[in-house]
Amino acid sequence: MARTPDTGPDPAGSPGPRRLSVVQLICRAYGLSDASEITEEHIHRFVSERRGADERTQALRDRLRPRIPRQRAAGDAA
Repeated sequence: MARTPDTGPDPAGSPGPRRLSVVQLICRAYGLSDASEITEEHIHRFVSERRGADERTQALRDRLRPRIPRQRAAGDAA
């Protein structure tokens, strides 16, 4: 499951950060005032944009990940 961005501390005073729902993310992304304005097109567009961003993030992580060789077990041949 994909993580949603943190928005800061929960106003109720709980120690964890407050999470945004997908509906809130779509409304913010497209400047909608509430969920009743969301169309199927908004949903498809949001999903495709999110998928592209996730792929770019993973590619960047892979590129920046250090190449640390794993240790060989005692019985491994060289």
